[in-house]
Amino acid sequence: MSKQKIQSLNEEVLGLKQEISSLKLLASRLTEAASHSQDKETSWIFAIEGNMDGVWDWNAATNQVFFSSRWKEMLGFSDDEISSSPEEWDNRLHPEDRERVYQDLNDHLEGKTPFYHNEHRLLCKDGSYLWVLDRGKIFSWDNEGKPQRIVGTHTDIHIRKEAELENQRLVLELSEALDKVNLLSGFLPICASCKNIRDDKGYWNKIESYISEHSEAEFSHAICPACTKKLYPGLDLKNEKDD
Repeated sequence: MSKQKIQSLNEEVLGLKQEISSLKLLASRLTEAASHSQDKETSWIFAIEGNMDGVWDWNAATNQVFFSSRWKEMLGFSDDEISSSPEEWDNRLHPEDRERVYQDLNDHLEGKTPFYHNEHRLLCKDGSYLWVLDRGKIFSWDNEGKPQRIVGTHTDIHIRKEAELENQRLVLELSEALDKVNLLSGFLPICASCKNIRDDKGYWNKIESYISEHSEAEFSHAICPACTKKLYPGLDLKNEKDD
C-alpha cells in the first residue's frame, strides 16, 4: 500500500474519531437538556444555541415541532414566519436529499442507529439552499415503546460543503484530463512497413484511424518535401513557391 494511500486512510480514521466525539458530546448535551423541567426549557436552548446551532424538538405524539429562533434565522426567517408543523422542515428539503434524509431518520426511529445524523440542503427564504448538518436523538418513548420525543440540532456547514463539492469537481476534471493525456501512452505495436498500429484487441488499424479513436486530434493531409521528390520527381516546389 502506498504512503499516500496510508495517509489518506489515517485522515479518514481521524475524521471518523472526531465525528464520533462530536456526536457523543451532542448526545450528552441533549440528554441533559431533555431532562430539564418545562420552566427551564429556555435556558438549555440558549446553551445549545451558544454554538450557533439551531434547535428542534419534535413531539411525535402531537406531531408538533419546536423550532428555535436560531433554527429559523439560519434560513432567513423571523420567529413569527415559521409554525410548529413538521412540514416547515419537510417542505424545505432539497428534492435530491429527501430520500436519504428520511432513510437516516427512520433508521434511528426504528432503533437501528444510536443517533440521527444527516447532511442535507434546506430552502431559505431568499430561494437559495443552505447545507446543514442535522443531528438528533430519541429521548422518550410512549407506553407502546414508540418514540415520543426527539431532540436535535442544525449546524450551518454550507462553506465546508461547498468547498468539498468544489474539490470533488476539480478532482473529477483532473482525472478526466489525465485520462485524455494517457490515451496514447505506453507501448504501441506499429508495423515497420505499412505503419499500421495494432490495437489492444489484436486488430491492425491505419495510424490515422487509431489516433482519431484514441485522441481528439484531427487530421489534415499533405505531402512532405521528401515524399514529393519521390512521388513527383519532375515537380519543382521551389520554383512554384517563387511564382
